[in-house]
Amino acid sequence: MTQIALPLFPNAPQQPGDCAALDGSGGFDATGFEIGWDFAHHRLTPPADHLHGAHPVRQGWEAGRAAFGARTLQPSRHVRQWLELRLRAWLEGVPFEGVMLTPRYFAQIEPLQCPVTREVLTHGAELPTDAVVMRLDPAAGYAAGHLVTVSRRVAQARGAADAAQAMDIARRLRKEELQAFGGLEAVHWERLAGLLSLAVAVPHERLAVHPLRVLPPNRVRLLNPVQALQVILTQLFTGEAYARRMTTLGTLMPDADARRCYFMFMNAMLARRLSAGWACDRQRVRTALEDAWAHPVIQRRWEQLALRLTRAACERIVRLAAQRGLLGAGWRWLDDDAATEGWRPAPQQPAGPQAGAALPLPPAQPLDAGGAVSLRRWRRVQPAVSGLQAEVLALAF
Repeated sequence: MTQIALPLFPNAPQQPGDCAALDGSGGFDATGFEIGWDFAHHRLTPPADHLHGAHPVRQGWEAGRAAFGARTLQPSRHVRQWLELRLRAWLEGVPFEGVMLTPRYFAQIEPLQCPVTREVLTHGAELPTDAVVMRLDPAAGYAAGHLVTVSRRVAQARGAADAAQAMDIARRLRKEELQAFGGLEAVHWERLAGLLSLAVAVPHERLAVHPLRVLPPNRVRLLNPVQALQVILTQLFTGEAYARRMTTLGTLMPDADARRCYFMFMNAMLARRLSAGWACDRQRVRTALEDAWAHPVIQRRWEQLALRLTRAACERIVRLAAQRGLLGAGWRWLDDDAATEGWRPAPQQPAGPQAGAALPLPPAQPLDAGGAVSLRRWRRVQPAVSGLQAEVLALAF
């Protein structure tokens, strides 16, 4: 007996790549179609501006509704955030790396409080404290390694400013004794400047004398060896057996003079750590260690050590510390390509019919074209574990 298989929905594609929607110029826009498809897959409705008949998102959304029916996925807060960022990136013509950037990734980079203002983050409350994802390098696309979650207040105040501009604002506020600029105080601009410099290559001489005013948020990749060393020396006091590891790290210094400055710096940091108490929670320890870098004694002793370390010496110390297991479990090396994978693919064209709906992205200003090369990279990974927060550090210079 001859049988014929008929499609259940003759006009609906079965996969987002099976057809594409027309954009405003008459061409096909598969990216917008796939965004609408994923909205339907999670039983969500795209914004009203993208629901007119010829819009690619509308086309993908309707095709997805026809294909999935009631067999949809439960949308979480991070799924909504993932879809909103994809839609915004598409409208602005900014590349969005879709392999590593998943709802789970955005859940991993979401802290309890803003790393700049230290205020508790809210979600969907239309408040200045609402959590938003910010790119540390505005010249790069949305990709793993340089995305952080901050409050809306911080993202709006930052605009397209880079680390140098943020530090200039902080210095001006302190010099002129002004209360705030853009809703942020001087200490907030200092933390923002430190945060923006983490994932952008900066000349060693410029960073060496700068204190580490903020520890890197989860999954941020550090591109500067001297900052990686600062993080290692600071994070050492958050774990166990710090005395043994501190002594072993001292043997990695390039000479006796640098070793003497190292132990003077670490003893000063230890005093600040002890002042916080051993029974305090992890967040309080993190805050105490960040604040320690604002102390004049800490800054003076770090400068004494930093002036005796070259970029190559910092790389050597971090590499040997990782090889000897002094950084804890979970550290691994990444090469150049892996460290910045997906950061600068070929730019996309802004979406056709709704390009005007995108928020304008101010022109990015790079920190320093001469410091665009970095030999190695490292990133910090903190997956969520039920009952506790596990911290895994991944090194990749």
